Amino acid sequence: MTEIIIIRHGETEWNKLGRFQGHSDVPLSPEGRTQAEALGRNLAVEHADAIYASDLTRAMETAAPLAARFGLEVVPDPLLRELNFGAWEGRNFQDVNAACPDAMKHFYNDPERVDIPGSEPFPDFQKRVAGRVREIVVEQRGKRVIIVSHGASIRILLADILAMPIRSIWHISQLNTAVNRIRFEDDGFAVVTLMNDTAHLHAEDVR
Repeated sequence: MTEIIIIRHGETEWNKLGRFQGHSDVPLSPEGRTQAEALGRNLAVEHADAIYASDLTRAMETAAPLAARFGLEVVPDPLLRELNFGAWEGRNFQDVNAACPDAMKHFYNDPERVDIPGSEPFPDFQKRVAGRVREIVVEQRGKRVIIVSHGASIRILLADILAMPIRSIWHISQLNTAVNRIRFEDDGFAVVTLMNDTAHLHAEDVR
């Protein structure tokens, strides 16, 4: 059995402002750094064998306290990045909705049909993230691996594992530093054992 603990990065200023981040390299906000430190102290596991993260700053910063706690190096991996939002990168949700109401409707209700100039198609996004996570499972067979990634990346992975249509991903909540745990059996069968947990933010020394 291999366990993947996949965690969303901490808060950024763009999260607070409601801006599309995607591949934009936005650092954690002061609150995000506080969340990352709490995650590092209080994640309820006794050990980890490896830590991977999206190579974007907000994910690497979130992974750093966990790496320090477990004495591990963070492996940066661009395949674990957020969706590339193309022309929407850096723009405010409300502004995009005012300018492109039909596109925003598709984005939330049927993302496979959304047409964002220069963006990554959602099916390709799912193949990228879910494919890489399954490669890590094979590479780290029998171990516990922590991955720090992004909100949509985790949603698209969970949809793949749960055999959900891509249009359902926005029905899954992923808060900043939310913890999700997935058990992969040796035959590849996967079971989600925890989703969107933020207990580490509300209690000290919960280990």
